[in-house]
Amino acid sequence: MTQAIDAVSEFIATEIMHDSSDKKIDPDLGLLEEGIIDSLGLQQIITFIEQQFKITIDDDDLMPENFESVNAIAALIEKNA
Repeated sequence: MTQAIDAVSEFIATEIMHDSSDKKIDPDLGLLEEGIIDSLGLQQIITFIEQQFKITIDDDDLMPENFESVNAIAALIEKNA
């Protein structure tokens, strides 16, 4: 799961937050609560996950709790792997 945490954390830091100075974010940070990801960012993350990890995110998995933090996203990846 560490690989998923690192990959998702780096993607969010560089592609969503556009911060190239720190490529890791706290895996427990509330991404939705802090306003880091919105609907567009969520779509970007889903596309990244599906391409990077060769999985499909089902409609049933599109719940806020699955995207509330990097740890939650990593758990979703592991569940669908």
